[in-house]
Amino acid sequence: MAIGFGMYLQHFGLARFPFTIAPDPAFLYPSPAHEEALAHLQYSLTGHGGLICLTGEVGTGKTTLCRAFLNQSLDKVRTAYVFNPQLSALELLQSLCDELGIDYQLSDSHKQLYDRLNRQLLNWYAQGERVIVVVDEAQSMPAPLLEQIRLLTNLETDQAKLLTLILVGQPELRDLLQQHQLRQLNQRITARYHLPVLRARQVMAYLDHRMQAAGGQPGRFTAAAAKRLWRASGGVPRLLNALADRALLGAYAHSEQRVSAARVVGAKKEILPHQVRNWLRYWPAIMATFMLPLLFLMAVQWVPPVALLLNSPVPELTENEPPSVDALSDPVVRLAREQGLAANTCDQLLNDGWRCLWVNWAFNEVSTVAFPALLQRLDDRQWQSPQALQANNYAGQALILWQPPPGYDGLLRPGENSTLVPWLRQRLGMPWSSGWQTIAPQGQAAVLPETLYDPLLANRIAQFQAQQGLTADRIVGPRTLLALQREGS
Repeated sequence: MAIGFGMYLQHFGLARFPFTIAPDPAFLYPSPAHEEALAHLQYSLTGHGGLICLTGEVGTGKTTLCRAFLNQSLDKVRTAYVFNPQLSALELLQSLCDELGIDYQLSDSHKQLYDRLNRQLLNWYAQGERVIVVVDEAQSMPAPLLEQIRLLTNLETDQAKLLTLILVGQPELRDLLQQHQLRQLNQRITARYHLPVLRARQVMAYLDHRMQAAGGQPGRFTAAAAKRLWRASGGVPRLLNALADRALLGAYAHSEQRVSAARVVGAKKEILPHQVRNWLRYWPAIMATFMLPLLFLMAVQWVPPVALLLNSPVPELTENEPPSVDALSDPVVRLAREQGLAANTCDQLLNDGWRCLWVNWAFNEVSTVAFPALLQRLDDRQWQSPQALQANNYAGQALILWQPPPGYDGLLRPGENSTLVPWLRQRLGMPWSSGWQTIAPQGQAAVLPETLYDPLLANRIAQFQAQQGLTADRIVGPRTLLALQREGS
């Protein structure tokens, strides 16, 4: 059947293809992990981070995230994007000059290019401008080129870095940075984040987001289709896009308005045919594994095979995610009732000043929070209070019913203003001095507001995070706040 793509888009009310694998920032799905990763990138805007590292598996959306960050309307910020990891040290400097619009001669030596770059960065700094460079596919960089990256972090004044570099790469980048000869570079990284794959409960929202971003309507994928897409893709957005695109095309070819699980099965056979072949190759061994116990039981005492199959327990697929509403015991409802609340969902709890925190933290950390919590048991996947659960029976998933401190409104990064700051100062014993001022590069003085998350407070937060065994990234989020609330309780 010939497919008219104009008719395909019209069939679903789309203005463009929703599941392109191009790194289009317009399609960036704002999952909590992606928002936290974006917060790490935005830390570079404070001028305090000289080197930031973002890693993630292939296809998790690192490049899309970087392009979304660079496409923001950044006041007095110059940006550059380097995506060729196979450059020489000289070519890297030339690429930076090209990206930043700095004139140079092709005959310039390594030192001359470095001096040109340094002079221009100083001029921009004097004008109150910052420079941010994103280096993609950094895991493929040879060691000499990474050493050149380290030298670029030396471009600084007594007060600030002239250049912020963001290294983006696959998980191999983390291993690469652990090498002994790169220890100086590794020590200069001020913020790190590893972007995870999507979880099962996020896939439907992801699909709806992409459909709406393409001009369509949500709800085009059934719940069963979304679950099969997650299983087939492993939560990797790039694979998810390829499968969803083919499944959507299959639904159009059959004049269907919604994508069913059957369409996803067909898409998987076309997009991931090698997985089918691998399954068929091992089919004899799989059959032998199941048939041998059956034959043994029949030899000992004959039982009708149908009865055996009907009485055999069916294995269930367990996922590290919050249970569905129809679970035997809904942890949200249970915690709400224990607090005397009538809410049945996390959204309803917001009206009473509470938030749901689904976490996969260690047992010791979850069991010591100063708020009600339920932990999932490993043996039967039921939910138990920390006091009634043994650490060795903890499945690694927990729900915390949290009341944030006054002023909390999402992640707080150095350089931002928030009414949460006075509470942080009070908890850390850092009184505010109303006479503090900041001196801009042009020499003007400005009085700092009490709500400013200033560098001194950020350093104190980093010390506290390190003491608590948390990542000392200076970004204040639920994990840091819960630790502060626990210490002050």
